[in-house]
Amino acid sequence: QGCFAYKGKLKTAKDEDYITSKNEKLMKNRLRIYKQLWEDVHTRIDIFRSDLNAHIFEDLLLFAKSCHRDRDLLDKVTISEIPTAVLITGVNTPDHEVMFSNLGNMLKLNVTPLVARIFTRDSSRITTLIRSIVLQLTNVSGFGDDDTDREDSICIGDDNFEKMTTLKKNKAVTMTTLVKWYERKYLCKRKKSSKLTNAGGMEKDETIKKPLIVIMLEEAECMNPNVLQDFITLCSSYLFALPIVLVLGIATAITTVHQLLPMSVSSLLCMEKFHAPPASQYLSQLLDKITMNTNIPFRLGPKVFNFLLDMFLYHDFSIMNFIMGYQYSMMEHFLSNPLSILCSPSEDIDSTLSQLTHAQLEDLRRHSNFMRCQYCFNTYYTGDFMQHYQIKCMWYEPHWISVPDQVKLLTDDQGTKMKLAEELKMMHTFHITMFPSMRFLHCLGQNLPKHPLGKQIRELYSVILAGDVLESEGYKQTFSLLRIMCSDDLHELLGLCLSTIADNKDVEILRRLFEDVERYRYRLTHLEEEIENEEPSGQKENTVKILPLRAKLHELKEKLQSMSSSRKKSPYEKLREEILNCLDNYFRQLLICPMSFPFSDVLYFNDLSAIRDQIKAVPRCSIQCALTQPGKYMMCPCCQCDKESILQTMPDICIVYKLHLECGTLVNLYDWLQAFIVIVTSNMEGKKTKMPLKIRSPSTELKARFIRAVSELQFLGFIKATQRKTDHVTRLTW
Repeated sequence: QGCFAYKGKLKTAKDEDYITSKNEKLMKNRLRIYKQLWEDVHTRIDIFRSDLNAHIFEDLLLFAKSCHRDRDLLDKVTISEIPTAVLITGVNTPDHEVMFSNLGNMLKLNVTPLVARIFTRDSSRITTLIRSIVLQLTNVSGFGDDDTDREDSICIGDDNFEKMTTLKKNKAVTMTTLVKWYERKYLCKRKKSSKLTNAGGMEKDETIKKPLIVIMLEEAECMNPNVLQDFITLCSSYLFALPIVLVLGIATAITTVHQLLPMSVSSLLCMEKFHAPPASQYLSQLLDKITMNTNIPFRLGPKVFNFLLDMFLYHDFSIMNFIMGYQYSMMEHFLSNPLSILCSPSEDIDSTLSQLTHAQLEDLRRHSNFMRCQYCFNTYYTGDFMQHYQIKCMWYEPHWISVPDQVKLLTDDQGTKMKLAEELKMMHTFHITMFPSMRFLHCLGQNLPKHPLGKQIRELYSVILAGDVLESEGYKQTFSLLRIMCSDDLHELLGLCLSTIADNKDVEILRRLFEDVERYRYRLTHLEEEIENEEPSGQKENTVKILPLRAKLHELKEKLQSMSSSRKKSPYEKLREEILNCLDNYFRQLLICPMSFPFSDVLYFNDLSAIRDQIKAVPRCSIQCALTQPGKYMMCPCCQCDKESILQTMPDICIVYKLHLECGTLVNLYDWLQAFIVIVTSNMEGKKTKMPLKIRSPSTELKARFIRAVSELQFLGFIKATQRKTDHVTRLTW
């Protein structure tokens, strides 16, 4: 009887797999809040991306529409130059696929349905390249219509272009095939329809029935130069029959095209350059829509925020990877933090707290943040800001609450809910004022020399998250530079800063800030009134201070400093000092470190150790762990053992890897082979037996298994060949 193996059903992960029986209801509520929050964030990202793509590709679409416009008037003239759009995409290669996918969809929607995308894997040979283009453009309609013999199946492109096509085996696909298909599908229909219309109508019908053929080469720099040259020459020779438009994706600069192509080929291209926005600018706009949005309660802590920024700036420049890191941080926050059930918009806090049971509140009380805050709720004030918003900070001496109040927080459920609602609403109110004031401060120092607060607003946001921005060196340097700014520049700068808070005048403190700055701007333009209103200072001293003829250096320095300090300030200098002091007072009320709030962990995720290994994985450690303990990865009971043991049932590469760990710098291949054969041919029960004679001359199968395992180790980078001894290899890891 035969033995038949069947593939099991594909198992997909479910939400219930990650929910433990303990606190199941609480975790389901957190899962529900996470899904709602991520759906909102994902929708905002999609809207932002679609708006940005429409802005990026607007000029490119207009260029594509204008190509071959006068083609019918030039039928008798040889057309040799191919209209080519060179899109400078930048070095953020992981995002290029999404960018070109969106561009292809927009071209199909607005310009022509005939769009083909060419990947690097399709450019190994010119025949493969032409075949991929023809199959994408035709969708195999017209091919094989008369063929009853369908034998071959071809899979092309990526998910958007992946279509299983059926072609007769060994049937050639060339540019001539594409020309015949194009004429049969479009030109023949045009001739039939032209008999029923007048001259003007026929001309209109021609423009509709003869669509352009757009071919996008996503990574032109990575293509085979010879194949690219042949392809461009071929397209130029068929340009009289096919209205071809090329789109070249270049990561660096347009000079790369001239480096890849000789003059004879590049002269066949009529190129126009288009730029995609820099990845850093894209990220700044994305952060403004997500992390600095008051409608999204979840926020990244300083450690996680700086980690994701470093991964973006120093690793791949990928917006997609940053978004996935942001999503993973949100998932980890709701999975590991019980207080995250309160991470919701301000209007939903009361309803969420009202649904909490006594057992769920007890779990929240056991949390470390709650235990810390029950002993030290901060009730100190920060001037007018506290008067309007009841905001609490942690830079002053804390006020220890009484023992009865502590007992009430631990025992009274209603009192605990009221305190939690008060603290969380306070944080949401704080965010409403923090982000506009942060943009105001960034606008102040954006154009100053050396950018003391950073070029991008994300740099200032990182400083605010990390600690007291008012005590930072950049803040002090910013105000030092503002103290030497002239009247016209200061007036213009304050006008720009007002635009950052113009939409937030419904908030009392921001409205007062707006009015104060407006009043100061008026005074800057009417300095003559300041001079007239200045009270006379009495009899001026006309005495002239004379420096001594001989004095020590430090005495002379002190004398000059005292003379400069005693110099009378001009009306503008007094007004400028008054303006800066006023702004400094507002910033000290508005720009408080958000991590200093008692329940900051409800909204902020700052556990870097929980996500670092997943986002920034170390492949070598995972590979070494898998090779030393394969039973854990394969879930195989016969391979379960400790790190030092070697079992016969292990995969060959694991046996070879563990054997090479016992060697020095150089590994003898013959001794290695003999040890491998001894383990593979040993008794499963581990009994000591004499070495059989066949080990001295191992079989071809054992040799092949050993060679394959050694080759896999070399591919993984654990060993390499050496010229010191021909029958040895060198270890590369220790």
